[in-house]
Amino acid sequence: MEKKYHFQGFRKFSIKTRLVIALLMISIIPLVGISGYSFHIFSAALQEKLSASISQTLSMINLNMVSEIEKYQYLCGSICISEEIKKGLLKKDMTDMEKNQAMLEIQNMIRNKIIYPAQAKNITVYDTDGNIFYDLGYDGFYQEDVDRILSQLEEQDQDVWAYAHTYRDRNILVLGRRIYEHYSKSRVIGYTLISIEEKIFSKTVLEPVGLSDSSNIMYMNLDGTVLSSWNRSIALGEKTDEELLKKIQERLPKKTDSFSIHENGEEQLVTYIFNKNLNQLFVYTMPYHYINSEVYAMLKQILVVVMFLVLLCIGIVAMVYQGIMSPIKRMLEFCREVSEGKLSVRIQDKHKDELSRLSGSMDHMADTIEHLMDQQKTQEKKKRELELQMLQYQLNPHFLFNTLNSLRFVAAMHKDQIVSDGIQALSSLLQNTLTNKNEYITIQEELENLENYFSILRIRYAGSFEYSFHVEEDELLSCLVPKLILQPLAENSVMHGSSDNGTVMEIQITCWRENKDVMIELSDDGKGFEVTDDALAPHPERKRIGVANVNDRIQLNFGRKYGLKINSQPGKGTTCTLTLPELYADTLS
Repeated sequence: MEKKYHFQGFRKFSIKTRLVIALLMISIIPLVGISGYSFHIFSAALQEKLSASISQTLSMINLNMVSEIEKYQYLCGSICISEEIKKGLLKKDMTDMEKNQAMLEIQNMIRNKIIYPAQAKNITVYDTDGNIFYDLGYDGFYQEDVDRILSQLEEQDQDVWAYAHTYRDRNILVLGRRIYEHYSKSRVIGYTLISIEEKIFSKTVLEPVGLSDSSNIMYMNLDGTVLSSWNRSIALGEKTDEELLKKIQERLPKKTDSFSIHENGEEQLVTYIFNKNLNQLFVYTMPYHYINSEVYAMLKQILVVVMFLVLLCIGIVAMVYQGIMSPIKRMLEFCREVSEGKLSVRIQDKHKDELSRLSGSMDHMADTIEHLMDQQKTQEKKKRELELQMLQYQLNPHFLFNTLNSLRFVAAMHKDQIVSDGIQALSSLLQNTLTNKNEYITIQEELENLENYFSILRIRYAGSFEYSFHVEEDELLSCLVPKLILQPLAENSVMHGSSDNGTVMEIQITCWRENKDVMIELSDDGKGFEVTDDALAPHPERKRIGVANVNDRIQLNFGRKYGLKINSQPGKGTTCTLTLPELYADTLS
């Protein structure tokens, strides 16, 4: 089953680059995002607060303006209801003397009965034909302005406010009102125009507000005609910006509201208040750059803090980078030295993080490799010792066989059959072992060699032992085993197991198959002995020849799973069991 690995797309970058990317993702980007969001929220909150503050300011201005205008409305109303003026307007055919008498009466009435505001420059009364009936003041304005104002009074049944320019180059506001014959507004008999100094509004009402540079307050009619403005660069009597007027008219009759427009290449915050009684507007404009100046100052402070935090994060990342790369570099150096054969080096990282655990695993791996290498060297040494032992037995076969044949011929001439049979067995044994260079032989060949070896032992231990062979399956006779693997066991059995009281010892060699392994057992009913833990350990002076040699040869060839097992008890005999893999000539590699 294939393992599923997590996403590793960033592995194509160095760790340092990945840390920088992580820094951007977890610190700089959030900081910039929070800063931008804070700027937006603060700007919106400031705009909302300013709009509310400006609305309150405009309400105060509206109250002040209404208070100031009421003076002139009272003056205008007093004139319009004056009986002296009405009589003069109704009497069309007055003589000059009668007209002068009417003028004196009107002047006396104005001086004695009417409060005359200081900023009222002119009071002019016109009849319905546009002729001046009464004029009080020292300045006047052009006829075209008069015609325009009278035309508006004819069309509108309410007070008219208009801008005009006087002969003396003064900006004035004109308050106009109809004069009715009776209070029921039955018939219009004339018009009253009161000229008011425009500065009374810009200086007295607007200027004390204390506007910032680039801000402005305008006093205008519903048609957009600017009557007064704090910003003196605004043309009085002219229409205001169409977009501004349109947006205000869309929101009427809502008393007050705020919105944004683009004017003179920049965005402006506009707040207006509608005076329903006067049917006029107060409009406050403020550029956003002034609103955001405080926000920008705060943003600079935020950027300073952000830069400090970014530098702090970079410092932290640098320390984290060193904490990561230092052990990694040590591991890389460790791997390089191990690849060069220096197996004794160790990282020895005593920290508690994942890299320390990885370093510990690499140290353990090096320990294992070093142990395996030492074990391999030990096994190679054992193998060379066994090969030397085998070489010690390799004498000149031709010389040895000729000698043995000569001895057997002499023994036969002297009719010594035991010696002759022994020499024949020794000759066959040596021929099978010395001339056959194969490391593995069949079980049948091994049993033949063992039978020759028993014949040789009979020369010395004649009558002290008997032996027998039993193979459960004939197929096992062709199974391969290491050469002379049974000879040391047979030798130990005869030499150390024979009884001292003359009893004949029985030796049985049995072979069978068990779980795909070949089992060979050599048992006797001799003296036996007490089995100890070092029973298979070689005696240091015997050069690992004997029983231990058998076990070592099996395990060196086939592994720790196989080998020799000895079971013995004093007085009950000994059983040696070999466990070998089932090998044949056609499967042996």
